[in-house]
Amino acid sequence: MPTYSYTAEDPEKGCASCRRGFDLRRPMDRAPLTHCPLCKQPVTKLVTGFNTPKLTKPLSVSDAKAAGFTILEKRSDGNYERL
Repeated sequence: MPTYSYTAEDPEKGCASCRRGFDLRRPMDRAPLTHCPLCKQPVTKLVTGFNTPKLTKPLSVSDAKAAGFTILEKRSDGNYERL
């Protein structure tokens, strides 16, 4: 579930929570909040950034091993062998 950030439209009228802003985990199919759940004052949904992977090439076996992953390879008899 994504996390959405909200803040009070009018900080003078909002409660301490919506004045500072709050984060809420909500399903994507639900409509955005229009009012603070605590004080019922109008809130605005904020646009926030998100992280994306900076890696553009697939990891090699040596890169994965250096990162601490265990590398397994499937053999013809159905068993896996550690590389």
